[in-house]
Amino acid sequence: MKKKEGVFLIQLKNVSKFYYSKGMIASGFSRVNLNFDVGEFIVITGESGSGKSTLLNVISGLDSYEEGELYIEGKETSHYLASDFEEYRKKYIGNIFQHFNLVGSYTVYQNVALILRINGYKKKEIKEKVPAILKRVGMLRYAKTKVSKLSGGQKQRVSIARALAKETAIVVADEPTGNLDSESAEGIAQLLQEISKDKLVIVVTHNYDQFAPYATRKIKMHDGKVVEDEQLGLVQEEERPQRLQGTAGSISAASTLRLGLRNTFNIIPKFLLLLVVFLFVVVSVFSEYTTLKNSDEEAAKMGYNDYFSNYSENRVLLKRNDGKAFTDQDYQTLQTAGNVKSVVKEDILLDYMISLENEQFYYDAYPKNLNDFRAKLAAGRMPETSKEVILAGDENDYYLQRENMDQVLDKTYKITLGMGEVIKVKIVGIAYEESDAWWGTLYMRDAMLEKMVRESYGSSSKVTTVANDTNLVYEVGSQYYRPIASDKVKAGEAMVSEELNGYYKNGKAAGQEIRMKAENLFYESSIHVKIADTYNKKNFTAKTELKNFEDNDGAIFISTQDYRKLFTKENYQVTVYVNDVKEMDASIKAFQNMGYVPLALKDTLITMGSELVSIVQVPMAVFLVLAVFFIAYFVIQLILRSRSSYFSILRMLGLAKKSIRRILDVELAAVVNIAYGLFLAVIALVHQGVIQSEYLKTLADYMELPDYVILYGILLVMSYFISGKFARKLFKKTAMGSFREEE
Repeated sequence: MKKKEGVFLIQLKNVSKFYYSKGMIASGFSRVNLNFDVGEFIVITGESGSGKSTLLNVISGLDSYEEGELYIEGKETSHYLASDFEEYRKKYIGNIFQHFNLVGSYTVYQNVALILRINGYKKKEIKEKVPAILKRVGMLRYAKTKVSKLSGGQKQRVSIARALAKETAIVVADEPTGNLDSESAEGIAQLLQEISKDKLVIVVTHNYDQFAPYATRKIKMHDGKVVEDEQLGLVQEEERPQRLQGTAGSISAASTLRLGLRNTFNIIPKFLLLLVVFLFVVVSVFSEYTTLKNSDEEAAKMGYNDYFSNYSENRVLLKRNDGKAFTDQDYQTLQTAGNVKSVVKEDILLDYMISLENEQFYYDAYPKNLNDFRAKLAAGRMPETSKEVILAGDENDYYLQRENMDQVLDKTYKITLGMGEVIKVKIVGIAYEESDAWWGTLYMRDAMLEKMVRESYGSSSKVTTVANDTNLVYEVGSQYYRPIASDKVKAGEAMVSEELNGYYKNGKAAGQEIRMKAENLFYESSIHVKIADTYNKKNFTAKTELKNFEDNDGAIFISTQDYRKLFTKENYQVTVYVNDVKEMDASIKAFQNMGYVPLALKDTLITMGSELVSIVQVPMAVFLVLAVFFIAYFVIQLILRSRSSYFSILRMLGLAKKSIRRILDVELAAVVNIAYGLFLAVIALVHQGVIQSEYLKTLADYMELPDYVILYGILLVMSYFISGKFARKLFKKTAMGSFREEE
């Protein structure tokens, strides 16, 4: 057939199609020369394997070609990419397939509306067009029926309705009556003949007789070649209808969202499987991450600090920004601050361990103010004098067990203080406090505690005595030039070793003035005293009432009043214990805003255990998380393969790769959000105590807002990666090639 004016709608010049498989080349058809135009009802027939369906797929842009040239309204297509053929199908082609290629989980209405959504029609336009088209093919009464419940003939009518909805210039039908009874086949043939009045209709069939009464042209193929091209009815040029200008709009964001959400729930088993997989990922990552943080925290508790003895994880040291001493107002402000459990004024005692001992008992403990005692007495009574104390410790401690209390209670013990002074106390009460440590707490009244504070300052201070311009330095742990409080010395005076006589020209220290300066982390203080007397080994006990000369040789004895001047000062540092360690960072910021310099002791520890945990567990955790992701990825891919035919249908209908991916993004993101929502709901119920699980509560306590955000982000990225991978695989081949792979 020769065109007199203009160009043909479709023209093939020496077009060939080959298939490559395992190094073998097979010919689909070879060197075909044909042309087609609007108003024709063309029937292509031939035996199975003759190449007729392959030719139809090339014409409709579902498959590529290797040789020759295919012209569309005079334009070459040999340079077309996959995206170009997607646009071609959207604008020009309405497909009717032998196996219908309808979405079985959609209704009749939704299947026809689908093609309109793909082409960018608005919701209002869809509502107007779909019923009219369904009425034209006799399927309006089945608009709300699922396609899976229709007969073969009804499905083919829906397929035709979908092809008509696009208002394209070309309708191609591959064996449209192949699976139908004779009556249904006759109805389809008549319907296609009616459509051909204003379109180009090309039908491929092995049963030519069904379409013979309606065809205007017959093309017969054999062994990949056109062996017959017979014109059955002449279409005059003046009678030829004007070509329809098909639209190729883009699917809207609203339609993408609607399709994605619809696909999420339209196949319940698929939805539940995806939900279980994403829940598995959430729980696995959550469990591994929080377990790692728990291990790291537990390892950190095993750390140590060379300066601080008591480094509880909830302890915070505070100093004022201006360097001044703490006031009662400071204590009140801190006590009422958020997340504060208690404020310890006698901060220095928290790192000042003392030992109680007698002939049968030895026990280490930290002194603490009786006002801070909150436990219940397990035995005994409250202290009534300054020399009475309460011993508190773990109930599993041997000496504090009820059957052994009599060995401890109401007994007197001596305590040797840091400056060498020995005091005696009596344990009148025993209490239990939960503790993992081997030491206990000694609760005492203010007078004894003040003495402890003074001695702790003394034992932690560097004291320099200036004798005749010579600096005599007492270092912590030494006995020489150590100041000792003594009732045998008057205020303003001192008693020193005869050794100091050598520092004066006349060989006499008595009557000379010395200056004593104490320095520590908290303050500097000094006093001036006159040497009133000296001692030696012979008269040491008589003058000091102490027996152990060797342990005190070189000490400088001063009055209790002067000793207090030297070592009893205002408080420049306090300790705050917080309630919730996990809120430590927020508490630190709050203390800074209040005008204090905070130091969390948990951050000062040397934690070899934590480093070992990191070296061993972090790589293992990363490996396990990656393993979870890969397992989930392959399972989700398998689940999505069951949806490949659906997305292949969308592609054959002209939907672009980007749009298909966005629909899949929405579908997977919806499942991710539901899975994550269920996870958050369970965590909330755990926190509220509705779900009783100590294990889950412990793990949930390690999760903070940034952790939840990161976990959510990981799931979204994972779903985005999977949808991209799936879309790329779907578009690796031609539309028909991808569909064949899923058949």
